[in-house]
Amino acid sequence: MSVYYPGCGVTIPDPECSDCPTKELGGIRSFWLQKDTYAFTDITDPAEWQTAISNKDVYVFPKTRGTLEQTEVESQGFGDQTTVVDGYDFVVNAFEPNFSDNVDFWNAIKTSNNYKLGWRTESKIYLSDDAVGIIPKAPVGEDIKVAILWNIMFKFSQEDYPTPYDVPGTVFDRCVDVL
Repeated sequence: MSVYYPGCGVTIPDPECSDCPTKELGGIRSFWLQKDTYAFTDITDPAEWQTAISNKDVYVFPKTRGTLEQTEVESQGFGDQTTVVDGYDFVVNAFEPNFSDNVDFWNAIKTSNNYKLGWRTESKIYLSDDAVGIIPKAPVGEDIKVAILWNIMFKFSQEDYPTPYDVPGTVFDRCVDVL
């Protein structure tokens, strides 16, 4: 009797190929925190965003800068495969300029473990699958001409790279007052 391992049965979509691909420029230009109990019906709908912001299901930081780094999480493979990629650990380092005005916010939310992280690059937005760890820092350098900024580190792990979606209209153009 022979044994056959058919693989994981994953359906592989056809890759896209273009001589003139659309480039997406980087930088964490905006980010948002989203309650992990909240789910968008259409993450590209600006009206739905306004409702989520008004209900405090989403906190938007429209003018930021930052980076995203990921490290593969591997386990031991079998046969000729030395390792298997199980997922990724992500770290987003974002800078937010509202230092003194947001001390209470960052001091309170750092202990929460029920917010997902979303971020914007040039024309796309992305959202973590699960809640993130939030580590706010506000280092003070010795240069008397450099502003104190929030340097927030967000950490999360998930199996796949987040799906890019189109930016929802003008949601990230300016600060939105919550009534």
